[in-house]
Amino acid sequence: MPALLIDFRHAPGAWAFKMTAPRLLVDGVEHPVSGWGPRNVNLGPGTHRVEVFVPYVLPRRAGRVTRDVVLPDEGLQLEYMAPTITFAKGKLGPRGEQVSTGYRPLQIFNVIFLVFAVIYLAARYAS
Repeated sequence: MPALLIDFRHAPGAWAFKMTAPRLLVDGVEHPVSGWGPRNVNLGPGTHRVEVFVPYVLPRRAGRVTRDVVLPDEGLQLEYMAPTITFAKGKLGPRGEQVSTGYRPLQIFNVIFLVFAVIYLAARYAS
């Protein structure tokens, strides 16, 4: 029986996702996922609808992505990347090619925030 291997990942700074495990539905049936990292799902060959999301407060299904995949006899390897910003969509595609949605803008925001904080504190303590 062919296997679908999905590597569940999240951005290093997305600490909130470490407190929960992603959810995987294949053809509407939930398959248990115990945590982040690679997981095998044994399926029959053919076309399957794969849905992955992370349970969260708001939205209830953060990083939700749905994709139809064709599972050949030799199996298929995919990678799910959770978004850095919970309201963004996740990415599901070939292993090693997925980038977290919102990671770069969040890092730019953090750098700008830190620069302003340093300027504020320097001005406050200079007086």
